[in-house]
Amino acid sequence: MTDVNTEAPRPKVLLVGMDGLRYDRLTRSPAHAPVLHALMATGAVGTSLLPYGRADDEPSTGTAYTDSGPGWSSVLTGVWPDRHGVTGNDFKGADYARYPDFLTRAARARPGLRTVAAVSWPALVRRGTLGRTIGRRVRHNGESRGYETADRRVARTALRWLTTSDPDVVFVYFGATDEAGHDTGPLSPAYDRALLAQDGHLGRLLAAIGARASDPGRAEEHWTVLVTTDHGHLDSGGHGGDSRAEREVFVVLAEPGGPARPAGTRLDTPRLVDIAPTVLDRLGIPVDPAWGLQGRVLPGPTAPTSEWS
Repeated sequence: MTDVNTEAPRPKVLLVGMDGLRYDRLTRSPAHAPVLHALMATGAVGTSLLPYGRADDEPSTGTAYTDSGPGWSSVLTGVWPDRHGVTGNDFKGADYARYPDFLTRAARARPGLRTVAAVSWPALVRRGTLGRTIGRRVRHNGESRGYETADRRVARTALRWLTTSDPDVVFVYFGATDEAGHDTGPLSPAYDRALLAQDGHLGRLLAAIGARASDPGRAEEHWTVLVTTDHGHLDSGGHGGDSRAEREVFVVLAEPGGPARPAGTRLDTPRLVDIAPTVLDRLGIPVDPAWGLQGRVLPGPTAPTSEWS
């Protein structure tokens, strides 16, 4: 008699945020981000422009603002600034009580879920963007220690969680690309080095997820991995305006073991507000219309043969 494993898949999600990462700088050469290029080749990727002003086709979004406070608030809450209230890095007007982050929503919907977040921009914890309901919130201070150092510590923290504990939803934030963009511009060697370092951090996290599959107690895990950014940069460095270089954002989505789809699939204009409902969907948590989320669920992209190691 053949043994049949009837254990249901255990959905898990990793979201990695890379601040101020310009898509054209990411895609110009695999040498600058080999892990991300491999992830895009086996998964799906797409770009969109942050809404700026009151566009005819999206009359409810208003201005999305190309700064990190509103950008990451939109990623984490699934709504634009006209709802979450954050229009700058001072976080004035934030309404996280009405529009909390997706980790908080997941923890409230499924109290047994293990939710964790590690960031190098401490404002995301200090200002309440990542709520107190999250199981673990760790902040390493890139503002005082430099983002290269803080990102490295964030990666070590997340790697420890993935190797020694059993998180269900993981959010990781890296900020060195944005710091380099401000200091020397996104066309500089320093920006390339920051991207390569963040790519290496991502590679170690993916390797840890891949290693979990060899553990019999974790064999039924089904991971969804998303990578995104909050805004771009001018060639000279800096952001906050309405140019395409500042407004273009991307989403990478990969799901080894998921539905069979062509590798390298293009996502159709994925928006920052699509990430929160997508995470909740992958966790099997229905989106309540009363939450007022403005995003849509992104489709699963990959063939079931892709692996991370």
